[in-house]
Amino acid sequence: MWESLLNDCQIVLLPFHGDQNINARFMVEEINVAVEVERAENWWFTKESLSEAIGSVMDEDSKVGSEVKSNHAKLKEIVLDHDKQGGYIDSFIRNLQDLLE
Repeated sequence: MWESLLNDCQIVLLPFHGDQNINARFMVEEINVAVEVERAENWWFTKESLSEAIGSVMDEDSKVGSEVKSNHAKLKEIVLDHDKQGGYIDSFIRNLQDLLE
């Protein structure tokens, strides 16, 4: 998950088990940086649904693709900003210290 977020790639998710389903929901519904392949009624992925998901993120004129690319770029910028990360860590440590006092 983190590797895909830190690279300039389009993210198409095919979650199978475990935390993959939770991570997929987070990436699709909460931070909107990916597209999940829809499952068929038998719970399998079809080549048509895979093709549709890939097309939606790769099409330059797609609203979904544009939104996902934009959100992905913003998130990547935030994650790679060392000053912000340092600030988050400093704030976390201050909060822990406040709890101990």
